[in-house]
Amino acid sequence: RRVVRVGAVAGWSAAAFFLLAGFASGDQNLFVEAIGPILAAGLMTSQIVLGREHGGVALLGSAVVVVVMYGVIGNPFTLIPASLALVIICAIGMLFVTRHQIVVLSSFGVLLALTPTMWSVAFPTSVMLGTVMGLSFLMTATIFYSVRNAAATLNAKLRVLFEQSPTAAFEEDWAGSIAYIRSAYRGRAEGLRAYLLANPAVVRRAVALAKVVRVNRAAVDLLEAEGPEDILGSRNPAIVNSENLESFVEVLVAVHEGREYFEIDALSRTFKGRPIWIQARCVDNSHGTNPDSILIAMADITPVRANEQAMEQLIKAKDEFIASVSHELRTPLTAVLGLTSELSGDWVSDSERAELMNLVSAQAQEMSLIVEDLLVASRAEMGLVSMTPTGVDLCAEVAASMESLGVDAVASCEKLHVAYADPARVRQILRNLFTNLERYGGPNARVLCGQTEHKVWTEVRDDGEGVSAEDADRIFEPYTTAHTGVTASVGLGLSVARQLAELMGGSLTYRRDQGESVFRLELPLSTASVPV
Repeated sequence: RRVVRVGAVAGWSAAAFFLLAGFASGDQNLFVEAIGPILAAGLMTSQIVLGREHGGVALLGSAVVVVVMYGVIGNPFTLIPASLALVIICAIGMLFVTRHQIVVLSSFGVLLALTPTMWSVAFPTSVMLGTVMGLSFLMTATIFYSVRNAAATLNAKLRVLFEQSPTAAFEEDWAGSIAYIRSAYRGRAEGLRAYLLANPAVVRRAVALAKVVRVNRAAVDLLEAEGPEDILGSRNPAIVNSENLESFVEVLVAVHEGREYFEIDALSRTFKGRPIWIQARCVDNSHGTNPDSILIAMADITPVRANEQAMEQLIKAKDEFIASVSHELRTPLTAVLGLTSELSGDWVSDSERAELMNLVSAQAQEMSLIVEDLLVASRAEMGLVSMTPTGVDLCAEVAASMESLGVDAVASCEKLHVAYADPARVRQILRNLFTNLERYGGPNARVLCGQTEHKVWTEVRDDGEGVSAEDADRIFEPYTTAHTGVTASVGLGLSVARQLAELMGGSLTYRRDQGESVFRLELPLSTASVPV
């Protein structure tokens, strides 16, 4: 197609030259000599109009025109140009021969050697010219063949490398996009990014003008497309949204600036609607000023992004955890320091001193429990939490914990079989559940107990707002709290409680039931269990 179009332009240009020269000089022969280029250009133009461009046919027709026209109107001044044009045309035409190349090459060499004998040229001159034409043709065609074969081999290797690469790869044409950007924005280059960010419609239009020229199998799989045809061609401007606008702006700016290499990360969606983070490494492979060949290698970095977000959340949770621990320890510690200073005074009576000592003991106990939760959390991660299971009266433990913590709740606990668990760890779980109830529960709370065939259980219920469904499991993660506005919360209590329950073969769950928040602790029955 390019050969035909370039040939048509060259033919019409040559014809125009002869005609203009003829008008300027008044030489009628120049008008006659314009007939050859007109015939050749007309042949190629007709192919273009009919959409049937074929370089071989166009070159063969041009060669026939040269031979015939020189035989009819040739003169000594145009002999060498005509011979040279004929050799070059035939040599280029050989590039379109894919079968029986040796036979065709030899045949054309012989025909060119005999061509001067058909012209009005003296015999010795025709023999010498024919020999030169034949040999020149063979040498030129051989050189063209060598260059073409080397280029074809390299192209085949690159095609295999592109198509069979395990890395998702695209070839895109951004020439139309940049032409549109340059027509829409006439300001300073450094202001382009701000202009595009402020005008998303311009970005969408520019992205829609970009075309995907080639795509490999890995890219089809990455984007979960049915086939390459889903990806090739122009993009849907709707793919540009608030989440990836900045990424597309960076692409347009980089291509507009003519960068040879650039990288971007973008949030996209596959053809099945799955969100995916893509890292694109782009190389400008254009051969001119227009970015008509941008090679892009893509990788799925969704797991990397997820890990980064998880790490950011963990760092944030750790920071909040340190602040919470500091607050929780500072409160009882401040009380201990203040109370002990009071104890040193002579004005304190024995009864007041005893009361102050009880308060100091209670605050110290509070700090001890906080430290115990911290130790359990760290040991659980290393698998070092110790257990001493034995028979446990769950109802008695519930009643004792409620009394020691002053829990204001309605308790309903029947006689239960003995649970097989560590009594100290059960008390630690109950303390965390009742502390959670005190901090976040509603005004009306209930504590129920019961048993199933293999488990004994207790439920702590309240009519508070509870937590959302998406936070129902998250509240059991370390250093996490679903409530805001409460500073005295380390975010370890429920996590520790669930870990301890599971280490004893039980479970701790949360659910909403008829407007109530329900924390349910289940523990396994003792093998020798009897009602207590």
